[in-house]
Amino acid sequence: MNRDATVELQGRARLVVSARNLTKVYGPTRANDNVSLSVACGDVIGLVGGNGAGKSTLMRMLCGVTPPDFGTIDFGDGIGIPQAYDTGEAQRRGIRIVHQELSLCANLSVAENFFLEAPQEARARPGWRNAYRMRAREALDAVFPGHGIDVDAEAGRLPIGERQMVEIARTVATPEVRLVILDEPTSSLGLERSRQLRAYIHARAATGLAFIFISHKLHEIVDVATRVVLLRNGCLEWEGLAADASVPVLVRLMGGETAVLRAAAEEHRGVLGNVCVRISGGVAAHSQPIELRSGQIVGLAGLEGSGQKELLHQIFAPSALNATRIERKGTISFVSGDRQREGVFPLWSVLANISLGSFAGGSPFRSVTKSAELAATTTSAQRLRLDENRLASGILDLSGGNQQKALMARALVSEAPVILLDDPTRGVDIAAKRDFYKIVAEVARTGRLVLWHSTEDLEFLECDRVLVFAGGCVVRELNDEEISEQAIVDASFVQPGTVVAVADAKQKGSGKLGRRVVQMAPFVSLALVFAVMMFANPATGSVFGLDLLLGPALPLVLVALGQMFVVGGSEIDLGAGAFAGLINVLSATILYQQPALGVLSLFCALACYSALGWVIQARRIPAIVITLGASFIWMGIGHTLQPTPGGASPEWLSALFTWTIPGVPTSLVLIVIAGAVAWALDRTPLGVTLRAFGNNPSAMARAGWSATRYAAIRYALAASFILVAGLALTAINTASDINSGSSYTLLGVAAVVIGGCSLMGGLISPLGVVAGAVALSLIGALLGTLNVSSDFNAAVQGVLLLVILALRALVIRKGSEE
Repeated sequence: MNRDATVELQGRARLVVSARNLTKVYGPTRANDNVSLSVACGDVIGLVGGNGAGKSTLMRMLCGVTPPDFGTIDFGDGIGIPQAYDTGEAQRRGIRIVHQELSLCANLSVAENFFLEAPQEARARPGWRNAYRMRAREALDAVFPGHGIDVDAEAGRLPIGERQMVEIARTVATPEVRLVILDEPTSSLGLERSRQLRAYIHARAATGLAFIFISHKLHEIVDVATRVVLLRNGCLEWEGLAADASVPVLVRLMGGETAVLRAAAEEHRGVLGNVCVRISGGVAAHSQPIELRSGQIVGLAGLEGSGQKELLHQIFAPSALNATRIERKGTISFVSGDRQREGVFPLWSVLANISLGSFAGGSPFRSVTKSAELAATTTSAQRLRLDENRLASGILDLSGGNQQKALMARALVSEAPVILLDDPTRGVDIAAKRDFYKIVAEVARTGRLVLWHSTEDLEFLECDRVLVFAGGCVVRELNDEEISEQAIVDASFVQPGTVVAVADAKQKGSGKLGRRVVQMAPFVSLALVFAVMMFANPATGSVFGLDLLLGPALPLVLVALGQMFVVGGSEIDLGAGAFAGLINVLSATILYQQPALGVLSLFCALACYSALGWVIQARRIPAIVITLGASFIWMGIGHTLQPTPGGASPEWLSALFTWTIPGVPTSLVLIVIAGAVAWALDRTPLGVTLRAFGNNPSAMARAGWSATRYAAIRYALAASFILVAGLALTAINTASDINSGSSYTLLGVAAVVIGGCSLMGGLISPLGVVAGAVALSLIGALLGTLNVSSDFNAAVQGVLLLVILALRALVIRKGSEE
C-alpha cells in the first residue's frame, strides 16, 4: 500500500462525519446551499452566523432529523448517507445534539431524563433508576462542578439555566458518543457555568470527542474552538483556524459592525420621570425602598439564580405572599428568556405573535384586521431585522433567534409603560443585538421604564442603572460611569443576610404542602364518603358490606386505569365504555358457547384497540375523532351479536372474580391488585417512556424514539385493563349487555382527573385514580344510605369533581405566585 493510501485510511479512521454539498430548500428559500463540513476526532468547530443563516438546518441534516435534498454524508466508511438515515441511525453513529430549544421532559426527574438519552442499560427491575442517578451525578459533577442540582428533582421545576446544564451533561455522558453538537449551549448560563463548560470541552476534545459549538457569543467561539465555520444566507462564507479569527473579524464577515456599547445609552440619559415601580422588603430588606422611574434602563445583574429572574416575575405579578413588596403603576409587558414555556404561541403566525403586544391592552371586543396587525408590527419587525416575507409563517418555522426577535418586537409595540426583559437577546446574533440596543434606548427616551436581566454582563453597559444581586438581595447599585464588568463581578460575590433565604424557604414549604394536599384529595374524598356511610350504617364496614359495595366499583376502576394510560399521552378515549361493553358481550356469548373462538375474538378485539394508537400517530388524526368512531363500531358489533341483554358467564370466569379469602373482601383484593399492577407498570422504564411521550413528544421523536410504536403500546395497555373490566362485568352480572359500560367512559375520565392526572398528558397517578374511581362508584350507595334519590347521583359526582379541580387550580396559582 502506498503512502498516500495509508494517509487517506488514517484520515478516515479519525473522521467522525463529513458532509459534502448539502442543500436544503424550503419553497423559495435555500436554507443550505452546497455546504460542506468535515469533523474529525478531537475537533471543536465553532459554527457562527446570523439568525437564519442555516446553522440549525445544517445540524438537523447531520443528526438525521431533516433529510437533505442534495449532497452526501460520509462517516469514514465510504458508504455515504444510509438509505434509512434518521435520528436513530445518527445516534448509532455516535452523533448527539443539544437543541437550542431544550428537549427535556419536564414531568420526569433529572435521572429519568438521563434514562431517555441512554435507555439500553435499563431493565424493568426494582432499583433500575439508581444507575441513572449515579450517571446523572457523575456527568453533572464532571461538566459543572458545584452545580447543586438534585437528580431526583422534577426537571420542569428547575430554573432554565439548570435545565440547560442537565441537557448538556446527559448528552456528553451518552455511551459511545463521538460528536456532540451544542446549539447555543450558554444562552441561559452565567459566566462561571459557561467557563466550566468550555473547560470541559477542552478536556474531552483532548481525549478524541468532537464538538460543534454554535453561539452568538463570539468571544466564547474564539476561546473554545479549534476551527471556525461561518455561514451566511445558507452558504459557507468562511472557514479557518480559530487562531486566525477574532471577534471584530467575525462580526465583519457576518455583515455587521462592532457595536458601540455606550452610544445608545448616552442618548437618553437624564430624561427621568415619575416612579413606575417601588420595591421594598425582601430584596430591598436591608436598604431604603428601591424606586424605578420612567425613562430609565435598569439592569438586574449578579450570579445566575441570585434572585434577578424572581424579581421580574414578582413585578409582573405581585403577590402578598412574597417577602418583597411591589408597588407599580400601569400595565407591564414581559419578554421571557424561556420562550417555549412563557413566550411564543406555537399555533400562531409570526405576525399574530407580535401584534398581540399592541392589541392585548385594548377592548376585548374590538375588531382585529390583518392590515391593523401589519401597521402595528412592521416597523419593529424591520428594525429587528425580521424578514417581512416570514410574517405570515408559523412562529415555530423561524430559527430560535428569530423567534426571540418576535418576542422582543411584541414587547416594544405594546403601550405598556414598563417593559420587563428576561435575557431578551438569548440566541440572537450580534447585528440584531445592536439594533435591539438602539430600540431599547429609544423606548426609554419616550418615557418608559425598562428592566433588563441578562446573562451577559457586557450588556449592562447599555444601562444607566444596574442593581447587582447576591443571595436573593440587591447588594449594590451602580449608576452611569460606575457600571463596568469588573464592578458587577465584584459585587456579585458579596454575602448578604439570610432574611430572604428564610422567606423563600417558607414559600417553598407552603408550595410543597399545597401539592401534597392536591395529591391526597382523592384519598380524602374516598375516606369522607366511606366515613359518612359507616356513620349512617355501621354494617357497611363488614366484610360482606365492603364486598357488596366494592364489587360494582371494580369494572369502573379497571376502565379508569385504562383511560389513565391514554390520558397520560395527552389524549382521551371516547370509546372506553363501549369497548368494555363489547368485551362483556363477547365473553357472555362466544366465549361461553365456543371457548376457543371466544379467546380468539378477545385477542382480535385487543389487537384492534391497540391499532387505534398506531392509526392516531401514523395518520395524524385526533384521538377524540378515532376513538369516537371506534365507539360506534364497538356498539354496532355488540348489538349485532346480542340485540337484547342475555348470555351467561363461563364458570371459570365467575370463579376468577368470586373466589374468597376468609375475613377479606374479594372485591377489595382485586381492586388493590389492579392498582398495584398499574403502579408497577408506571414505575418501569416503559412507564417512564410513555409519560415522556405525553409531556414532550417532539423531543422524544428527535431523540429517535418511535411515536407510532409507543402509541400502540399505550393503547395495548389501556385495552388490557378495559378488557379485564369487560370480563369483570360478565362475572359480576352473570350476563351481558352492550350498554353495561356506557357510563364508564365519562366516569373513567372523571376518576382520572380526580386522581391527580393531567389532561395535558405526562402526569398519571395510578393509586389516585383507583381512589377516585371507588369514590365515584360509592356515591350512589351513599345517596341510598342517606335516603336521597339516585337522580342526584350524577350531580354529586360532578360537585366532587369541581371541588377537586378548584382546589388544584388554587394550589397551582399560589405556586406560580411564589
